[in-house]
Amino acid sequence: MASRAVARAAIAGTAVGIVILAAAAVFASTVTADATREVRRTQEITKVLNDISVRINAQDAALREYLATGGTKYRSDQLAATMDSARGDLDWLQRHQGVDQVELDAIRGAYANYSRIVVEIMSQTERGANVQGYAELSALTFAPLRDEVLGNVHNSQQELADYLKGVDRRTVLVRTIAELMIPIVVLLFAVCAFVLVGYQRRAERQAERRLHEATHDPLTGLGNRTMFQDRLGAAVAEGARSGEPFSLLLIDLDRFKEVNDTLGHPAGDELLCEVAQRLTRTCRAGDSVVRLGGDEFAVVLPSTPDGEAALEAGQRLLETLRRPIELSGLMVDIDASIGVAMYPADGDDVAGLLQHADVAMYAAKRRRGGVVGYDAALDGGDTNRLTLLSELRQGVERGELVVFYQPKVELATGAACGAEALVRWQHPERGLLGPAAFVPLAEESGLIDLVTAEVLEQALAQIAEWERIGYALPVSVNIPARSLADDSFPVTIVEALARHGVRPGLLTLEITESAVIGDTQLAGEVLQELRAYGVKISIDDFGTGYSSIAHLRDMPPHELKIDRSFVMRMSENSRDETIVRAVVDLAKNLHLRVVAEGVEDESAMRALRELGCHEAQGYHISRPLPAADLTAWLARDLAITAV
Repeated sequence: MASRAVARAAIAGTAVGIVILAAAAVFASTVTADATREVRRTQEITKVLNDISVRINAQDAALREYLATGGTKYRSDQLAATMDSARGDLDWLQRHQGVDQVELDAIRGAYANYSRIVVEIMSQTERGANVQGYAELSALTFAPLRDEVLGNVHNSQQELADYLKGVDRRTVLVRTIAELMIPIVVLLFAVCAFVLVGYQRRAERQAERRLHEATHDPLTGLGNRTMFQDRLGAAVAEGARSGEPFSLLLIDLDRFKEVNDTLGHPAGDELLCEVAQRLTRTCRAGDSVVRLGGDEFAVVLPSTPDGEAALEAGQRLLETLRRPIELSGLMVDIDASIGVAMYPADGDDVAGLLQHADVAMYAAKRRRGGVVGYDAALDGGDTNRLTLLSELRQGVERGELVVFYQPKVELATGAACGAEALVRWQHPERGLLGPAAFVPLAEESGLIDLVTAEVLEQALAQIAEWERIGYALPVSVNIPARSLADDSFPVTIVEALARHGVRPGLLTLEITESAVIGDTQLAGEVLQELRAYGVKISIDDFGTGYSSIAHLRDMPPHELKIDRSFVMRMSENSRDETIVRAVVDLAKNLHLRVVAEGVEDESAMRALRELGCHEAQGYHISRPLPAADLTAWLARDLAITAV
């Protein structure tokens, strides 16, 4: 209230000050204009009086010359020319009231009298009479006339000087008022500006706070559902304008209720804040991360080229979220289910994208976590699921599965030293599908055995083809957990190698740590038999599963693959760098090869090389390529060494 009163008083005082300054300015302008007019008038009057003085002096001088020459014809004409020459100027003074009327009448009378004497002198001179008396009389008449004119000139100048003194006094008064008022008005302006700027800033802060509260989650600081709708709508509009695809990821935390129930709501809030920070750190600057409510989050990824890139981004987020979190002094493991939908492939409006991302997320939850891309088969219940399974079975039989290869390079030399086989499904209607679209379904249904067999066949055939043209390139093939539970699996591998004429050392079977949890003894026996035959064993995603050290003891592999989640952030996170260093040192001490996956920039390559890591693969080296493209890549850029 006090600040408002100050503001009102300052505004009122400013208005009064402005009025006073304006009045002073008007008064000063009027005084200046009047003074200008008066000076101009006085100058004109003075000029006319001076002209009169000049004219009567000229007439008097002509008279003296006339008398001195005895009235010659020339001097007579010269004197006649000066007669009454001042009459026009006297008439001007009469019309413009240039001097006091009494004084003007006196000048007129004296001038008329003087002129009559001059006329009489000329007349007497022409008759030859003595004009001495008239000459003296003219001199006596001229002197008062001259003094009267000069006196009026002096009076006019004096009046002007007095007037200007009055003007100066008024000007000083106006200047004094202005000098007093200007600081006051400036001060009042400053007070007004300070108060009004303060009001404006408070209003802006309040508006920003209200907008922030309306569009942000108060707990995590992320955008809320309102902002999410705006961002997703803007992304759809931009996609429609530019034709550029983007992706939507819906994220639901697993076991969040368990944390809340066990450790309390404060711990649950701390968990949500940590998740928000991890998502923000992992995403790019232009990505939009929001909390939809509860333990649900969403991410909008602009400029996502295809579904595979979106799934890879989701996998990076998942790996970040899966790192243990310390809550209330306990290390807590969490997991998440992530559903992915692509614009425009999975929806060309906000509602469609949300619905399909939600379907994909719930499919991931049914699979107990992971990243799932939307597929129409997920959206139609058992009928669509059965249809997709039937299509997958037929697709395998029709040869629709294709294998891409991501090369690995020797870090010490930069030479290609192997490749990983990655399956794709060239669906006749849906296009090229990544493994996330069908491998989980194949694992649930048992079709994974057919998929694995097909990938092995194609990979072994390609190894043989590369060796035929001079590239002895080892290839890694991922095998599912159920293969390690099948004691006939080693025989299957041996027969396949013999069928294609491939040396066992050119095949590496990649297993995940979690794949051997079910029956460690049987899995160990299967792997030992494969090792004995010469097939190489690699533990994939090392460090993210369970009992890693025990696996190295009971089922010794040939190589370890450092999980991409550690490699991708090792340059930013000292703990990740320490883990990578520890895995490399462990592998060296056990005489194992070590491979880093997820290498996406030169700094990671350089750091891994300095740590002594043997091999690397990732997008910085090459994306997964069809066999023909990898052959060209090998021929162009790499020197292949024989195994």
